[in-house]
Amino acid sequence: MCGRYVLTSTAEAMLKLFGLSLNEPPPDRFNIAPGQYCLAVRAGEDGPAPASLRWGLVPHWAKDPNVGYRMINARSETAATRPSFREAMQHRRCLVPASAFYEWLGNKAPKHPYAIYADDHRPFAFAGLWERWGDPQNPLETFSILTRNADASIAWLHDRMPVVMAPANFDLWLDGPAPAAADLLGEPTPFAWATHPVSARVNNARSEGPDL
Repeated sequence: MCGRYVLTSTAEAMLKLFGLSLNEPPPDRFNIAPGQYCLAVRAGEDGPAPASLRWGLVPHWAKDPNVGYRMINARSETAATRPSFREAMQHRRCLVPASAFYEWLGNKAPKHPYAIYADDHRPFAFAGLWERWGDPQNPLETFSILTRNADASIAWLHDRMPVVMAPANFDLWLDGPAPAAADLLGEPTPFAWATHPVSARVNNARSEGPDL
């Protein structure tokens, strides 16, 4: 499960990791939420290319774009066969740069939010899927983050976590054959996790800023 995440000044380092250059780096974001537009990277004609996509995948055949709010995550174990995700698994894979993500401890309110991030504070990328919906001249472009069973070190917070793609596998994930790309979803996280509790203000999608 991934319902909120962070992309801070390490975004510039992430762009360098992809070999990308932008006129200006994306702004720091401390509480990226479903329905918001976010930085993603997908295959372009000359290699990885940045894009601004809305979080919450809307299949091209959907009648209502609000279905995207139910498709912020896709289970990596079943994405290749589910109608909502299988075409994207074949042809439209992306990477979602991040610095951290949030998870909530507890089964009953009030739940306690925690930040989860690389123990060496490196930026990383979630494996994602993207789609186009609506008017071909002005389409809505959206994405979903793939999830898998949580690593043992953070399973005490939640039993699911985003799939993190190792940099060596970026090109294969973005533009390789679908079967080979699917094999990458079971690869181990390429670093160890660290965690700490954070402000309950992250529960409100309108909250932003480093104090979170």
